Parts: sequence; C-alpha cells; structure tokens
Amino acid sequence: MTRDISHQPSVVSRQLREGFDKSDRLFADSRKPKAESHSNREPSAKTQHTTNRPKIGLTMGDAAGIGPEIIIKALGHKSVYSMCQPIVIGSPAILQDACQFISAGAPELKLNVIKTAMQASGTHGIIDVLDVSSLSPEEICRGTIDVRAGAAAVKAIEVAAHLAMRGELDAITTAPICKSAINRAGIPYSGHTEMLAAFTNTPDVVMMLCTPEALTPNPTLEATTRRGEVTSPLENKRVDFAVSFVTNHIALADVPKHLSIPRIVNVIQITQQVLIRCGISEPRLVVAALNPHAGENGMFGEEEARFIHPAVAKVQAQNGPIDGPLPADVLFVKAHQGQWHAVIAMYHDQGNIPIKLLGFGKLVNITLGLPIIRTSVDHGTAFDIAGKGIANESSLVAALNCASRLTN
Repeated sequence: MTRDISHQPSVVSRQLREGFDKSDRLFADSRKPKAESHSNREPSAKTQHTTNRPKIGLTMGDAAGIGPEIIIKALGHKSVYSMCQPIVIGSPAILQDACQFISAGAPELKLNVIKTAMQASGTHGIIDVLDVSSLSPEEICRGTIDVRAGAAAVKAIEVAAHLAMRGELDAITTAPICKSAINRAGIPYSGHTEMLAAFTNTPDVVMMLCTPEALTPNPTLEATTRRGEVTSPLENKRVDFAVSFVTNHIALADVPKHLSIPRIVNVIQITQQVLIRCGISEPRLVVAALNPHAGENGMFGEEEARFIHPAVAKVQAQNGPIDGPLPADVLFVKAHQGQWHAVIAMYHDQGNIPIKLLGFGKLVNITLGLPIIRTSVDHGTAFDIAGKGIANESSLVAALNCASRLTN
C-alpha cells in the first residue's frame, strides 16, 4: 500500500522516505483530531494491555553515538522489566553490533526482531526490536556525524510517535540524536522536542529537565504550602527540583523575540499540571528573570516588565502559588535548598547549567504538552566515547522509569 504522508511536515527528506515501504505495516491512517494533552489525559482503553507494565517505545538514537550501547546496558537491568515492557525501535544489526563491544551482561541478552509492538515478549534477557531500519554497522563510522545515522534516527522517532498516537505504545523514551546529522540529511528540526511537536501536530510544547525524585511529593514542602508559609532553605534541604523552559534550541540573541505573556503562562500551567498529576497537590513554582538582577527596574532590560511580570500575575490570579520573576543566580541556590518544586527558565543554558551541575547523569528530559508521553536522557550522543563500551546508562534507566510512572 502507499502510505499517506500528506498530513506530515513537508521537510521530510528523500533519505528519510527511503525504506518507508518497509514500515508501512506499522501505520494506519493517522488523520484524526488532536488527542488530549498527556498532562491531563486519562489512560485510554486502547492502552490497557494484558500486563500491568506499560509498553515503552525506546528509539535507538544516532547509531554513530552511544545510543545503541546505553540501550543494551539499560535493558540488561532486570529492574527495567519490572516496571515496563521496553520495545527498541531501530536497526537490529546496529544493536547486535553494540552487544559485541559491551562486556558486562551483553552476551546474556538476545535480540527478538518483531514486526509489530504486540509481538513483544517483555521478558528480561530478550531485547524486543521493532525493525524499522536496514542501517548496518558497515555503513557508519562511530563517533562521526553521519547523514544515514541521522535519517535513521528520525525515522525511528516518527514510527514511535505514530505508534504512541495509535495507542500501541503507552509512552516513548528516546536515546540521544545528533542535530547536525539530522540537518545534513535535509530534516531541519532543532531537536526531539520540535520534531515530536511536528509529528503529533502539537503547536505548543514544553521541555522539562528533572530527576525522577523531583516528581515525588515532598511532605515538608507540601505542608508549608498548605499553611501559606515560605519554606526556609536552611530547614528543608530538598535537592531535587524540575526546570521547564520558555525557549529551547534557539540562539541566545533570539530569546527576547520569543518571549510572550501567553507562552510564559502556558509553560507555567503545563508544569503545574504535570506536578499535580505526579501527586504534588499544590506545586510551588518560581519564574526566573531574563536579565541580571531581574532587570533592575528597567536598567538592564525591559523583558521582565513587558512579559514576565504580567505572566506571573495572571497565573497567580488563576492557579495559586508562584513566585518571580527572580534573579536566576539566587533563584537556583534557593531551589537547590528546597524552596520550590520547579523553576521556569527563560532559555536553554539558564536552566541546563545549574540542574546538570547538580544531577548530571540521573536527570530525565520530559516533553510536556504532547498528546503522548515522552522522556529522554540528559546527555548527547557522546561521539568521543562511542564504541568504547564505557558509556553510562543511568540517565536512560531513569528516563524509562519516569515514562513508566507517567503512564499511571
């Protein structure tokens, strides 16, 4: 049959279209109304599988990076299978090759190549691989930017998104991709977040970074919120907090042009919704200023007065406790000491630097606002160590854990 791709972005390149006939069987016509955001959607009957463990689609990432390696290592953990049924989406040949240079546990793992998600065994020791790519190890050079690896990575993401939209997967977790490889393949997305927004026809999404513990209720902080108190940073040493971003993968010089009251309000409200869904009944949030000293009454910039203050005031009137805008340098110190559940950052590095300094390797990247659940790792492709068998899988295990929790 011929696959209808008219509803998808026209930027899908020739390289990505090659081999689509192989994966036609994975799709039905997905021309349907936009699903409700996962931040407040109830699990549908379609996703209630016979097991209590959710099916998580795990995309392979860039084959020239550490994605295949950390997948093999993560799926060697028996604990992963106690919480979910992982289904790798990508190239069986690439994954089999990754097993060869990983010593710990890899020889005990067997690949089970499947044609549909329903064929997955969900058994520890057996890695279920949904074959959507004919990419072979001989075609790529590990540790380099490779157009074929970039195109294959996007194809796996698209397949995962469609299966999740159809209810055949309960969530997706993504291994790292190389943005340059994707762009050189003629697919001009700046990252997973933007790509998934396009594939699911979602106009407004939010990137969040956090540890899984940050999505767990903190009795001390919740109690002070209910009493209307301001938590003392010295008394409540909560290390874990979440960061959501108003802007993401854009040049720093372009950040002010992308700020608006509706966008900031939306990021705040979506963040509140996911925290409430995780059991934090009255989440405390704080909004970071863009400029030094929160603009110093306009001396160092007008964005606080034009956009951030009005957005915070609007949310305060509608949705309860929120602070800011506060200078980012002091704000993150207090967040680290436990004053808030989540920080709203204005741009990529403002939020990434402090939270990765505190928790790199155990953080989870969550895309909020999508009609599907998506989590990812807190790191990139690590080309410098690709193929050496030394990559750490901790963040991927945390991402699978987080995706499983969010399906409940």
